[in-house]
Amino acid sequence: MWMLFLLNIHCPFLDKVQNRTELADYDGIEILEDNPFREGVFLCPVNIDVVKKNGFARTYVDTLDFGNPVTQPVWRVAQWHSRYELADIQWKRGDEGRIEYGNGAKKIALYPDSSLLLELNGSWEYENARRKGERWPHLLIEQDFRNVSLSIGLAERIVFAMDIMLVKCENKMTEKTFDPSLHTAHSPFFFVVKNDNECSKDYNQRIWFGIPSYDYRYVSLSEEEKTMWDTGTNTYIYKIPPRSFWGDVNLHDKQWHKGSVDLKPFLSKALLAMREKGVFVNTKLDDLKISGMNFGLEVPGTFDVAVRVKRISLRYF
Repeated sequence: MWMLFLLNIHCPFLDKVQNRTELADYDGIEILEDNPFREGVFLCPVNIDVVKKNGFARTYVDTLDFGNPVTQPVWRVAQWHSRYELADIQWKRGDEGRIEYGNGAKKIALYPDSSLLLELNGSWEYENARRKGERWPHLLIEQDFRNVSLSIGLAERIVFAMDIMLVKCENKMTEKTFDPSLHTAHSPFFFVVKNDNECSKDYNQRIWFGIPSYDYRYVSLSEEEKTMWDTGTNTYIYKIPPRSFWGDVNLHDKQWHKGSVDLKPFLSKALLAMREKGVFVNTKLDDLKISGMNFGLEVPGTFDVAVRVKRISLRYF
């Protein structure tokens, strides 16, 4: 039944779509695969330019299986612009029964409760405070949605949820060298939203659709949406107001916090905002799909930071 709603859209398909309320008759369909990370993760090389040139399938450097050698990962881990490689490191048992891979610069660990630790230590990555225009290290989990990718326009609701906890964040810069316009540690979440209708003039146009979470610079969560240009990927970013997802909480308090929201109203706002930028000008919600995601740590400053995340979910209703 769900095959009717796959987003490999061709023009005749749009004429055959059944009543949209059919989606509400089901208990949703989960888009993310392997939410508990049982199948492990593939590891990308530190050099993003190598992947751009040759593709991930030809360049991944290791499989982190968390002690389960028979795995078929759907997740991958990006370690862009790091000075240190996580490949070829043997896992070990850590605190609270976690299975971890790590060195001084970064760490990935899986806990018995299926939460995943991401740790990135800028004190290892930087010899000096980052200057304007310089790249910064990333540690990201990524997934392309390969099995079921539904049209945004067909869904009644698109419910995204996740739990996050800050484990640590230590500013290793001095008051003199720290510049909040250049330096922070944060944990953004991005979906890839693209026009997948081959009959549309905007076919293959895409944006980053963001859900902000922890940011060293801000204790109070904003109620404002943001639109910006990402020079690294030559793509527009639309970010929802973080308070609309997390509520009025303090993500700095090193406690678990759960966020949940229906993304569809924000996706409608994003479409309108992008049209003002000259993107998705000929696009309807029916043309759009969410094709993938990434989440993790970006450290454009000398910070030692770690977060845990669990129960990531994207459900269409």
